Amino acid sequence: MTKKIHYGTVTHWFAELQRGSVVSDDHGAQRILLEASSLSRHYPRPKSGDRISFCLHQDAKNRLCAEDVSPLPPLKENERVEVTLTEWNFQQNGGYGIHQVQRSSPIFILGQFLNDQTRIPETGEVLEGRLVKHSNGQWLLVEADIIGRPSETAPDTAQHPAAEEEQPQTETGRADSPQISGGADAGQHDTAGTGTPALPANRVLNGEIISWDDEKGYGFIRTAKKQSVFFHISAFHYTSQRPQAGQQVSFYCNRPVGSEPQKALKVVLSGHEASLFSDRPYDYHELNLNMRKFLCYGLSGTVYLLAVNHYSTKLAVFYLLASAAAFWLYRSDKQTAVTQAGKTGYLGRVPEKKLHQIGLIGGWPGALLARGAFNHKTGKASFIRVFWLVAAINIAITYALLIHYADNPLALLLKN
Repeated sequence: MTKKIHYGTVTHWFAELQRGSVVSDDHGAQRILLEASSLSRHYPRPKSGDRISFCLHQDAKNRLCAEDVSPLPPLKENERVEVTLTEWNFQQNGGYGIHQVQRSSPIFILGQFLNDQTRIPETGEVLEGRLVKHSNGQWLLVEADIIGRPSETAPDTAQHPAAEEEQPQTETGRADSPQISGGADAGQHDTAGTGTPALPANRVLNGEIISWDDEKGYGFIRTAKKQSVFFHISAFHYTSQRPQAGQQVSFYCNRPVGSEPQKALKVVLSGHEASLFSDRPYDYHELNLNMRKFLCYGLSGTVYLLAVNHYSTKLAVFYLLASAAAFWLYRSDKQTAVTQAGKTGYLGRVPEKKLHQIGLIGGWPGALLARGAFNHKTGKASFIRVFWLVAAINIAITYALLIHYADNPLALLLKN
């Protein structure tokens, strides 16, 4: 009968005694006796931490002993292996895992090398792929498939009664049963004590936007199982469009912590799932120029500046400089909003108060042109109302200075 091969790690080796111990992968913390006579001729000097393969037998004292001990071969480039995922950072779209047998070296996994781009792997899942060695010496798994969870079957101890007797028991009464945390099932606990089970964290889900408040910038998505989840505009992974009720979307959620409500971290329209794994929005490379708005806004600003120039070239030049500054601020704010979406909230953004202030001193024509050129600040109703109010106030002040109070000494200084 063919003997079963086990895998384990050398924990101790005493050269003077020619004896040591091994911890097997499938026997918990139980130590297995390792003697020099059991070593293969190609492996005369074991070291603590070595990964080995061996068979088991019982000696005259009923002790479990290793025999036919050999070192595990090193990892080879381009071989297909199975890796158990140890950690996954869904924000960085990458993680690392451990080879199912040769556990000495971490193997890194990047989302871009997953064959299935519609879901995120979870801690404890097994991935199969091809090994590639990176230029920095680290192992990388490419052409990777998520094949499920590691086997939870108990180790075969029928031939070794002593091993069965000494197996540590878990709370469930099952010997050496793998305890996997962080999976989808683990995430199905109550959210904030409401009795509603949480959605699986870090897994791509599908649903429909059932409500959207464009004024406040948030809404809710309902899944096929009639569960609802909150999402903010910063999670909507686009630069040139805003959510609408009734849209079919794909998204992934955070893992709820304490009493905090669960929310969707990134949301895309159905069919755009690949962009869920990118830091850049789906339409990042698209030119967001709305030609109709651009021409209309540009014409309006030009007419206003020409009208001001008719009465006061000095004031027109000042307004032109303010418009150029406003255009640059809007462009900067748009770039920050795109590159930092979902990462740092409003960190680095230009405050709306500052945008309105520069519009008030005459920069609103440049701001209007920037809104059309970059499709920025065109969907937030509260901002649009204040923008046009600021523009109206500036026009009123200009009219008062140059026409209504034309005889005022200050107006005389400004007029042509």
